[in-house]
Amino acid sequence: MSDLFEQFQQTIHHKNILIAFSGGLDSTALLSLFAKLRKNQPHLTLRAIHIHHGLSPNANGWVAHCEEICHQFNIPLIVEKVSVNTQNGIEAGAREARYQAIAKHIKINEILATAHHLNDQTETFLLALKRGSGLQGLSAMQKENITFGLPILRPLLSFSRKQLEQYVRVQNLAWIEDESNLDNQYDRNFLRNEILPTIRKRWQHFDQAVQRSAQHCGEQQQLINELLEEDFQKNFSESDRTFNIAYFAQYSQLKQKALLRLWLNYLEIPMPSTVQLTQLIQDVIFSKQDANPQFVIADKVIRRYQNKLFITNKFADLSHIILQLTLDQKLALPDGLGEILAQQKNNKIYIKWQQYEIDLPFTEQPIEIRFSYSGKVKLHSKAMNQDIKKIWQQLNVPPWQRKRIPLIFYGNQLKSAVGFFRILSDNT
Repeated sequence: MSDLFEQFQQTIHHKNILIAFSGGLDSTALLSLFAKLRKNQPHLTLRAIHIHHGLSPNANGWVAHCEEICHQFNIPLIVEKVSVNTQNGIEAGAREARYQAIAKHIKINEILATAHHLNDQTETFLLALKRGSGLQGLSAMQKENITFGLPILRPLLSFSRKQLEQYVRVQNLAWIEDESNLDNQYDRNFLRNEILPTIRKRWQHFDQAVQRSAQHCGEQQQLINELLEEDFQKNFSESDRTFNIAYFAQYSQLKQKALLRLWLNYLEIPMPSTVQLTQLIQDVIFSKQDANPQFVIADKVIRRYQNKLFITNKFADLSHIILQLTLDQKLALPDGLGEILAQQKNNKIYIKWQQYEIDLPFTEQPIEIRFSYSGKVKLHSKAMNQDIKKIWQQLNVPPWQRKRIPLIFYGNQLKSAVGFFRILSDNT
């Protein structure tokens, strides 16, 4: 077991570690190894975090166990209770909730250490193979990378579960068993419990071979990314996270798909299948110039506007909403648009929304907020009447954003689009 610790020690080059601690065998081994390492490296700062998913009747007992073990090792423990959205499956929902919770607690100078080991790597590789993944997916897990926006360290990737179990037993440590690990309706459990034991019995070094293949795939993907870097940087805008497609037709189909994959991976968007990627290129990128195409992927939407691809959330239809705005009272807008406030000063009405502020003439008419208007408007007394669509185009506002900007009405008369324009009458 001293060999295991020596190998582990050589993999740690960080000073501030947040340990993902479920209380299971793997994370118990990880916690113990870090505690032991701290004795040799007193400058090492350790914290642990346990996510209470609420999916098991034993979840509260697991919290108590984790608190006891962390107290034993003198490692501060954070316990975070989460709600799991099962719309895309329990496993995916739990994973998303877990990383969102961790993101709230991890410090800027910390790295998250997880207990993924060699056997986990094999399962991840085979699940990617089942999905028909390319190099990116078959890279499985890397020792260190960014996942869900978090810096991740996996120092146990070269150790098998058998090695970790031997270590924990020698250390005389207790661990918890998640009863859901026996449920073979989950693909990972099916591989772990039914398929891989037979494979390992015949090919004893199968896990090590898979690890090498995953490493090769990762290196090949990294090489492709390096070769595409110049074209990617030429088309990618960091400020608004858009991708320029003005020159897209000049690239080969293989390069088009590779650049899109690089863009989506950079934004941590779930990777579409080859069929979906082809559909995205045909139906969105190369659709008619006057179209407003969109492509839904997971909980995001890819949209095209003025030779750029945008990533947005799914938006609610606000076209029929009418809200009454009362002076000096903050009003919560729908679909995450924040709050809006109207105040009277010096015979004017000042309206604040997000980073925008406008002033309008005082009125005793009802002030309404709407999100939809079609027709002609006149921006000032000497201006021509223009269709509001033309004004949005002149302001370079994408079609989907136009429907999320508060429109201020005095009675039934449009007075302003907050932050973008106001309509001035002859008397103003």
